[in-house]
Amino acid sequence: MKLQVTEIFLYVSLLIAIVSLFLLIIGSGKNIKINKPKKEKKPKEKKDKNDTDVLEVFDYLGIKIIHENGKYTVNNKGKLKTYNSWIELPPNYQKMVKELDNRSLQKKSGDYFLETINGVYYLTYPNGKRKKYKRLSDIPANIRKAVGK
Repeated sequence: MKLQVTEIFLYVSLLIAIVSLFLLIIGSGKNIKINKPKKEKKPKEKKDKNDTDVLEVFDYLGIKIIHENGKYTVNNKGKLKTYNSWIELPPNYQKMVKELDNRSLQKKSGDYFLETINGVYYLTYPNGKRKKYKRLSDIPANIRKAVGK
């Protein structure tokens, strides 16, 4: 049996592939430890209170304003504009941010849930209690306003 040069290269490369696969499978189970000089660990520096990252997102009727570390990014109908400070931010966007900020700081009224079943009004209070009213006018005015009736 006489082998050509290409057949010899084929068999040799096949043999090398099988041996390397065998070594890969057998050698993967063993952990090799190499002694390297250990690096000295530096003590972790405590972050200053001033180094905290600030991210606020405001959404005002579809206009999104993102405040991140003093920079403002405005997305108005898909057009992005970046402003480096509050002073560079146009006054109309400043008003939007102030209004949304004030809204978030105001005391929120509790969430009431009103449902009508067979002509009887059932009002669920924020604490989870439920009360039954025969007429809508029996419900206190401030709660009716909160419910939207």
